[in-house]
Amino acid sequence: MRAGVLSPTVVAVAWVLCLGEVIAGELQVQLAGSDGEPVPFAVLTVPDAKAMPVVAQNGATVDQRERRFDPLVTTITPGTQVTFPNSDDTRHHVYSFSPGNAFELKLFRANDAPPVAFNAPGVVTLGCNIHDSMKAYLYVSTNPSAVVTDAEGSATLRWEGTATAIEVWHPQLSAPLQFPLPMDGAVTLALELPMAWQDPQGSKSDSELENMLKRFSRDANQLSQ
Repeated sequence: MRAGVLSPTVVAVAWVLCLGEVIAGELQVQLAGSDGEPVPFAVLTVPDAKAMPVVAQNGATVDQRERRFDPLVTTITPGTQVTFPNSDDTRHHVYSFSPGNAFELKLFRANDAPPVAFNAPGVVTLGCNIHDSMKAYLYVSTNPSAVVTDAEGSATLRWEGTATAIEVWHPQLSAPLQFPLPMDGAVTLALELPMAWQDPQGSKSDSELENMLKRFSRDANQLSQ
């Protein structure tokens, strides 16, 4: 990591609270890639964060607009139901083959698709059978410290429990990376990742999309007969 890669845009107030063996902390983290540009949509966790009872969230939403999933990365707890509204004027066919969380929502519009519960911890890779450039990820975890970096590559990491490291997951990394937590009382931390952010959701021409929609509509009609 090069020193002084980025100056954090937000300065957070850090605090340490000692209650027996329990330590709580807060740290503003700024991620940059090997090109010096911010890295959004990375999930930060403190691996040793104090475990909390697993409680499903009230729900989460992954929208589909302009032939893209929005947001690209969402963190949820096991058992959370996720809705997939369609804000486009074309149908979508959302699916995942991820172990323990496989599902399929066939050709649907607007809010026709029922919510889907994701029970197995792990990363769920989402796709659309019609628009194969569409990709998104659900980070299903019991770790209460999990947080996603914003468009500027920034996130505030909070945890309870003794901690020595930060773990970074990103869809462009082949495996999660760990970095040591600063032990000098620093309230901000700039990290450089061995990657350069690239938007995974490209676009196709209207004619390509129309041909794919016709093909999947035909397959759906055949299955229903």
